[in-house]
Amino acid sequence: MHTFEYTADTIRKMQQIELDMLKELDRLCRENGIHYELDGGTLLGAVRHGGFIPWDDDIDVRMLRGDYDRFCNLCKTKLNTEKYFLQTYKTDPGYRWGYARILRKGTVFMRKDQEMLSMKRGIFIDIFPCDGMPDKQPFKAIFNFRCYMVRKVLYSPVGAVHEKKILKRIGYRVLRNMPARIAFRELERLSNKYKGKNTRLIRTIGWGGSEEDRGFLRRWMRQSCDIKFEDILVKAPVDSDGFLRFMFGDDYMTPPPKSQRKPKHTATLIKFEL
Repeated sequence: MHTFEYTADTIRKMQQIELDMLKELDRLCRENGIHYELDGGTLLGAVRHGGFIPWDDDIDVRMLRGDYDRFCNLCKTKLNTEKYFLQTYKTDPGYRWGYARILRKGTVFMRKDQEMLSMKRGIFIDIFPCDGMPDKQPFKAIFNFRCYMVRKVLYSPVGAVHEKKILKRIGYRVLRNMPARIAFRELERLSNKYKGKNTRLIRTIGWGGSEEDRGFLRRWMRQSCDIKFEDILVKAPVDSDGFLRFMFGDDYMTPPPKSQRKPKHTATLIKFEL
């Protein structure tokens, strides 16, 4: 299928829509005592560029599970639903990921290779919940493997069609027969396993990568400050340097080569108004 070709104008239009959603999230959180922080490339953009990384196409934030649950409940009554939709597996039966999104109504963002999924589409920002995890092996490895299997089951409709390696594609086809509700039930078990415990490490169960498997320091989510992002102040870890070194390495302030300065979400269709 044809891949949508980004232009600088397209990326900037997306960023402005996402910035409006971040402002709405920040408003709800500040008015109701809910804590969040910028995550990943969004935090890197704030530190290195004072806003978006110029070629970045999304916004990511993190919340500890208690704040995340409060935020999702708050959105039922306080989110501006004329403009936005809070997308979770509880609000959208076709949504298969273990974290929330705020979608901008009246827009379309069709992710390449995910056309078979029946979830609602739109330009979005991601909200990642963070749960406690074990610190020592082998408990850490077992916990991470369970997280891995949850993600693979949820991703299986995509992997069963588009995975290039034959054996993996066959594995996804087997996992595709498992109802999503079983994976979400396991996700909830994992999120409750260390609930109320002051673990040193936290992770997003529904998201992968070596950083998640190693675990983020809980103190990064408890010691925050305001930071400039475009034309607003938002929340970031006090130790943003430690957080960014953990995620991107010691040289995070050096931009990548020009050949790598591309949006990370490949799309087949983007519409700013229906």
